[in-house]
Amino acid sequence: MTESRLNIRISPDKKDAFYQKVKEEGKNATDVLLDLIDQYLGNKADSGEILELRHRVAKLEEVVLGETAA
Repeated sequence: MTESRLNIRISPDKKDAFYQKVKEEGKNATDVLLDLIDQYLGNKADSGEILELRHRVAKLEEVVLGETAA
């Protein structure tokens, strides 16, 4: 697969904050940007959907663990 580059203009503060967050999360900047582009194009689940699913899983875990502990 042939790949190409994309250059953007961004403030130094925003760039530094982005790279800091990527580093804190143990991710790769390119992968994060490609995921954002995929979401924008509709190729991946919306981050809101993902957050909703995580919330629902957490509630289910509380129920299951609560019943197991009893």
